[in-house]
Formats: sequence, structure tokens, C-alpha cells
Amino acid sequence: MLPAERRQFILNELYKSKAVTVNDLAQQLDVTTMTIRRDLQHLEEGGLVEKSHGGAVLVESSVKDATYRNRKLVHIDEKRKMAAAALPMIESSMSIFLDAGTTNFELAELMAKQRWENLTVVTNDLAIAQVLTPVLGIYVILLGGHIDVESNSTCGVLATNMVQTMHFDICFFGTQAVTPDWRIMTANAEKIDVKRACLHASDKVVLLADHSKFKKHKLYYILDIWEMDVLISDYMATAEEQSLFDEHHVTFIHV
Repeated sequence: MLPAERRQFILNELYKSKAVTVNDLAQQLDVTTMTIRRDLQHLEEGGLVEKSHGGAVLVESSVKDATYRNRKLVHIDEKRKMAAAALPMIESSMSIFLDAGTTNFELAELMAKQRWENLTVVTNDLAIAQVLTPVLGIYVILLGGHIDVESNSTCGVLATNMVQTMHFDICFFGTQAVTPDWRIMTANAEKIDVKRACLHASDKVVLLADHSKFKKHKLYYILDIWEMDVLISDYMATAEEQSLFDEHHVTFIHV
């Protein structure tokens, strides 16, 4: 296994359990503990993990989001599957909102390969704006406001004010946390009003969230998952959970 593949494996394990040990990783990857320590040192130097005694922890907490760079490196296959499921919902002449996030970035990448006519895309994600701006037939509006370095996005009162003057056919949301009682949370208070404004401005709201986002907490409440129209995820819902989705008229698309 190449060093880059090992480090990707380590990041995936960290997103599952938040902490890893050198001995467990060495056994799983069939390499020496010294090799694992070098990998962890490399990841720490890149700001992706924080080494602890005998292992490492993910740089994330209830009061701090994982960095955009961190999130872009994990669960790539799942994100691409969710993006592929969301793509057919978009039609030319629509106005849509793409929330900042690495899953919606994958959706933007797919959109950039399609042909469009008079599609308006509003986003607060700097990378998404860069991907879609050169695409023929797409008119891109980037929300103004404070630039949050951790999420590579704009937020705050100026972004919220812009959204309040708009209407979207579909809003594609992302999140870093869905609690066990189905609340969508964030570590950044400046994102709350932007997301709520997008919800109220949209005819249809779609949440794209991979399995690692579920049964987690962040500091601030945004809204309930029941306010979504569609959930796209690789999360394995139980029969009871599926009944809850049906009861609240949330279409669950499993990928």
C-alpha cells in the first residue's frame, strides 16, 4: 500500500471513531509502528490530525468544524454517489442554491460536465463558485459576507441579507452533524441564519449527508431534519427510522 493510501485509510478510521492507536493501525495495515508514526507525523504537519499518546485524534470538536481540506479527503466515493443521485433533480432554467461543503463540491464537479441553458447557481462556497463560473449556460452568484477559512465559505449577516432577496427552486444543503434526535447542527454560529434563510427561500430542500455525519453533535442548532424534503445518504436507516422519514414526508434516497 502506498503512503498516500495508508494516510487516507487513517483519516477514514478517524472519521469513524475520532481516535486511533498506533498499534491498531499497524496491525490493520500490516506495517510497523514506526511507519504509522511517520504517517501520523505527516498528517499532523498538514494540520489534519493531532497526535496523542500512542495514537492520534481528529482535529474536530463540537465547537470547531473539521477543516474543508480534512473533509475533502474522506468518504470520497460516498460523496460522489450522493452527488450522482442529486444531479437529475437539476434542470436548465432553474435557480438553485449549493450550500458550502465537500459533497456539494462533488455535485458541482458533475454539473460542470453537463450542458445547461440559463441555470442560475447561488453558492457561498468559494471552490464551487470557481468550478462552475467557467461553465457555459450557468450563471453563478457568490454570496458576500465574512469568509470563514475553515469551511472555505462566506457567511454572516451580509450573506443572509442577500439570500433574503432571492428565490430557489431547490436548495442543496450539507451538514457536519445530525444528532440522534434528528437536529442539524453547526459549530459556526454565523452559518445558522444563512441556512435558515435558504430554507425559507426554497421550494424544495435536499440534504446530502454521508453516514459519518449522523449521531453527532455540534454546538449550535440550525433546524430539524424534518424540514428537509429529501435526504440523500449512504446511512443505513433502521426500519423504525424509515418509518419516521415516511411520517414526516421526507424522501430518503439511499446510495
